[in-house]
Amino acid sequence: MALSAALSLMLAACGPGDRTLERQGAALYAANCALCHGGDARGGGGAGVRGLSKTPADLTVLARNAGGAFPAEDVVMLLDSYATGTQTGRRMTPLTALDDTRRLRVPGVSRAPRPQAAIVAWLKTVQRP
Repeated sequence: MALSAALSLMLAACGPGDRTLERQGAALYAANCALCHGGDARGGGGAGVRGLSKTPADLTVLARNAGGAFPAEDVVMLLDSYATGTQTGRRMTPLTALDDTRRLRVPGVSRAPRPQAAIVAWLKTVQRP
């Protein structure tokens, strides 16, 4: 119990630009997204995923596709819809391990739940020109 409380305090102290947040995002991505979007986030996964009708998106070109600026708010809104099961259109498995509802300030977004902020922080690091 004391360890989880200490971990929670440590994570709460991290700012959105902190490397710890990026590492947490990488771990959440690996656990929730890599199966379909690939370990390198280029959309190469999904082989053998039941019900997958389209090739998963290349997440390394989100900034390029948005005119050069990473679309943080759009990504957070999309992740929120997957976390809550309210997405429309193409369905994805709801994200797991996203029970941390503390909201952080994220550049380009007013506030985001910590797990979504972490995934956004990591996705920013893998963008290609």
